[in-house]
Amino acid sequence: MDVNDNKENGGKNTGSKLLVLLIALGMMMPMFCNWEQYVPTNLQGGASWVASGLLLVLMCAFVWVNRRKQWLCLPPTRQLLPFVGVCIVLTLVTSPHIMLSPSAFCHCLVILVLVVTSLWLLMRRYSLILLAPIMLVGMFETGAHFRFKILLNSMLLAEALECSKDELMTYVTVTNISMLIAGVAFVAGVLYLLCRVITPMSKRSLGGLLLAMAALLYMMFPMLTDTYTNISHLGTFGTCKRSFRMFRDIKRASGAVGEYIESLPSPAEKPSEMPLLKDDDGCVIVFHIGESVRADRCGFNGYERDTTPNLSANPRLINWERCVASGHTTVNCLAALLTDARRDLDDINESNQEMKATCGSVMDLFKANGFAVHSFYGAFNRQSMRADKVLRMLTSASDERHYTNNDVMETVEQVKRCLQKTGNKNVFMFINNEGSHTHFYMYDQKNPPFTPSLHVVNTSPRYGDAIRNAYDNTIHYTDKFVHRVLEQLKGRPYVYVYVSDHGEYIGDYNGTWGRGKAISERSFFFSTQGGSGVSAFAVASPEYEQLNPQFAQAVAQLKESRRMTIGHEHFFHTLLGLVGMKTPYYNAELDLCSPEAKPYTGPEPEDWPDYLSPDK
Repeated sequence: MDVNDNKENGGKNTGSKLLVLLIALGMMMPMFCNWEQYVPTNLQGGASWVASGLLLVLMCAFVWVNRRKQWLCLPPTRQLLPFVGVCIVLTLVTSPHIMLSPSAFCHCLVILVLVVTSLWLLMRRYSLILLAPIMLVGMFETGAHFRFKILLNSMLLAEALECSKDELMTYVTVTNISMLIAGVAFVAGVLYLLCRVITPMSKRSLGGLLLAMAALLYMMFPMLTDTYTNISHLGTFGTCKRSFRMFRDIKRASGAVGEYIESLPSPAEKPSEMPLLKDDDGCVIVFHIGESVRADRCGFNGYERDTTPNLSANPRLINWERCVASGHTTVNCLAALLTDARRDLDDINESNQEMKATCGSVMDLFKANGFAVHSFYGAFNRQSMRADKVLRMLTSASDERHYTNNDVMETVEQVKRCLQKTGNKNVFMFINNEGSHTHFYMYDQKNPPFTPSLHVVNTSPRYGDAIRNAYDNTIHYTDKFVHRVLEQLKGRPYVYVYVSDHGEYIGDYNGTWGRGKAISERSFFFSTQGGSGVSAFAVASPEYEQLNPQFAQAVAQLKESRRMTIGHEHFFHTLLGLVGMKTPYYNAELDLCSPEAKPYTGPEPEDWPDYLSPDK
């Protein structure tokens, strides 16, 4: 009989002695490893003299009683080693933190043993019904962590809900489907093996193992690095916690932004006037909210590639080299750009009051003051996704909505027809199309300027340059699009204002792609120009300046502001300043046309490249 087994007929419970020895060592080791982390009364952090001492006393009392009662023991070695071996394999494939440190791996292993043991005691073989999806989600999270540097969270699900069907289909590749099938087969095989090795264990030995793992986990916590503040962030605990939170939060927040926008009063409800323009001046204001265009990848900002040949050659270009996005999701950026909201909108319900919007869309004001309002969307904006619903709310003042079927260049012809239809009437045009959104496909793929280019989701290092070429190609295509729209506007008094909603990580920042890590770590997004440093520029025609001396002054002031660090919060008020709109919602300090304009003061990137440096 194994030394770990309870001996019948009054024999000694050797397993219980090993149990208390394991716990005592578990408590002492972290004390010596991270002595400074222990404080007298830190009952929540897992590093408390009081809590650890109390737990050790209780365990000693348990062992003294258990020596006679023989309630629990540890499993025999011949059963324990195969069980631990299977758990090690499962830990390696289902815990994204295992490569961070040996301590993190040990914690994840102990957590998995704890979870498996608990479920088996409660449900026996039926526990596999719960373990299978947990393991599959863990494998998915591990793969996503190593490929995209992301963990499951509610904002990630929100981003997925904003994707189009075509964008989601880019992940349906032969490789990904094969990996999914292999993953399911692997989990099924490992769980079958787990069932074989755990079935012979008695309830008493499983109970002892459960108690040992729970105590050991508590004692080991101080050995973790400062990256973690709670055991529940690790291993199977972390995967389950993030999954439940993700679905709970997205269910709660799915309609929050829309309800928030709907609750805002229209700015047109208060008196406003536009004394500098007459109804038949034929002025055209274009507000183009772009997609995922980084400031550092635009040729007119100093990027080594000529990604913007047309705009770079335009003598009337006014480009703001440093513009900071208000957030990493399209829906919140739309709210900040079209209303008088400022920033910190990642949680609509918890944002600072001074950052929240006090009125609805700026387009309502243009409509109320005699402008014909037309909106031009990409092919994906017909969807019922969260961002698209909010966008339709914010552009509800539109007299007419125009959609493309495939290529954004279709908008050029739509703009032409709109100008013919409206004649000399003032026009406000809103444009929002696919631009440089993942998967970087919106460009002339038969004649790409930068090759080789690959517009698929594959973050293998060997494809990195090709994907980045595709990204630059999309910016080049946007430059061509803007140039063609400007050609249609020739001879009219116009101002074309462009700003991107957010940036995009393209394999930089230690292999980060998309905005997954930004979603997990909000501070990471704002401290890196790859995510929050977005392209912003304006082009004003000579005819616009000639309409009124104040308009000429406005353009001069725009040129003065180009060295200023600006943010999304400036655009609502700048659009009003361009036409001299007077409304209670106007703030001259956020109007880049005004000499009172002040720069952006919120969190901003710490790594602007030299050609975007404030000291340039």
